[in-house]
Amino acid sequence: MRVSLFMVVALAGVAAAACSSGSPGPVVNQNPGPPPGDKNMCEPNCTGSAGNTVSPDANPDGVAYPLPAAGGYGTHARQGNAAGNVIADFSFLGYPNAAVAPSLSKIKLADFYDPCNKRYKLIHISVAAVWCGPCNMETDNTVASKSMLDAAKVVFLQALDDGAQVGVPATPNDLKGWINSHKSNFTEMLDPNPGVLGPFFDEAAIPFNMNVDPRTMEILDSGSGFSGNIMDDINTGLMEVQSAPNYPIPADAHCGG
Repeated sequence: MRVSLFMVVALAGVAAAACSSGSPGPVVNQNPGPPPGDKNMCEPNCTGSAGNTVSPDANPDGVAYPLPAAGGYGTHARQGNAAGNVIADFSFLGYPNAAVAPSLSKIKLADFYDPCNKRYKLIHISVAAVWCGPCNMETDNTVASKSMLDAAKVVFLQALDDGAQVGVPATPNDLKGWINSHKSNFTEMLDPNPGVLGPFFDEAAIPFNMNVDPRTMEILDSGSGFSGNIMDDINTGLMEVQSAPNYPIPADAHCGG
């Protein structure tokens, strides 16, 4: 079995690598699940929590978001030579690049779909909560690593699911406070618990992290916990996308071929 990218690392003098709302210690969610094609997945146009309807959209270049030929969208990451599921085109409310504005903006995963790697080499999605110590640590580490993320053409998206108390959904004020507290410099979003990303991980252990191939929107790896250095997780994801994608990409015409 392939080992998850996000294995919890024991670091001297560092708190537990995953928050838990009731479990006795750090938890790692390797999210093995059944192989692609199982029925435990979101089909096109399904509705997630809070009425979030999943409907494929187009990316900024006008290329339609990928729609898997068989099996629909899913939650399972790549396992060895078995392709991971394609993540659905979820939408959120938040602040692109953490630029707080009078109103929240709609942020869609289709905004970051990049089959030609014009803008991005990797999409990294994180789920955090205000009450979670390791989530706060990961966020500060990511803020400090922003220049390296930009140089590697990695887009980092963070979704806040809980506020200051376990199980209490995050609010727009929580998100603003989170951004101000951490001086966030990447896109911050709301995914109030239970959110559309909830089926991807064990909510008893966060932060949750996931790498997605922007060429195909395949889930490469996912798991819970913070290793102590976000770039360790990012660099492993970048190695994953150096190989040919597991799903077809649009015709070469879209990529200048």
